[in-house]
Amino acid sequence: TIMFTPTIYFPEIDSKTQTMPLEDSKLHHLRKVLRMKDFDNVNISNGQGQLFTGKFVNDSVQIITQKNFQRKNKICIFIPYLREKNRFRFMVEKLTELNVNKIYIGKTENTQNTKVDILKIHNWAISALEQSGTPFFPNIEVTETIDYSIFDTCFDITGGVLKKDSPKVHNFAIGPEGGWSPEELSNFKFKYKLSDFSLRTDTAAISAVSLMM
Repeated sequence: TIMFTPTIYFPEIDSKTQTMPLEDSKLHHLRKVLRMKDFDNVNISNGQGQLFTGKFVNDSVQIITQKNFQRKNKICIFIPYLREKNRFRFMVEKLTELNVNKIYIGKTENTQNTKVDILKIHNWAISALEQSGTPFFPNIEVTETIDYSIFDTCFDITGGVLKKDSPKVHNFAIGPEGGWSPEELSNFKFKYKLSDFSLRTDTAAISAVSLMM
């Protein structure tokens, strides 16, 4: 017996859907990996705040109920590419699980050149959504530069201490492994530090989001 109800990501599903046919890759995962049988429960997330529950029947899901969720916060984060793929993937997955609204992935002066595969990044986020069962999928954008009109706040070891009563920041940028350049730092209006010691980019991103939730 299955102890938990698995979640599938289908952006196309809406309130009118009664039966959702499943594609081969999803079927394989449910039947072969999760050992699901007919009439077991399945959740379907549309990534936009709707979570549908249904029964797995004849290679499709028959929808029974629907729940609507509102985002508790609209966090928008800028993260640099990471050369180390496993750590980059870990960061994208955790930001998805934490229900970050928008993830900008871009270059900074100290970012090592890395080829970014947006499809791969989307697949990492999908697997995190399905693993965590969240009804929200992040908006992911790859950008060449930082838009300082969106991101006026950054986290950096040279920044001020974040106090308990500091206002919550919803848009912020996380620096690369080599740190921000002096010119980049001068473009931010606000700078905060998360620790007295250097944090790795993935640690800083996850810590910052957790603090601002």
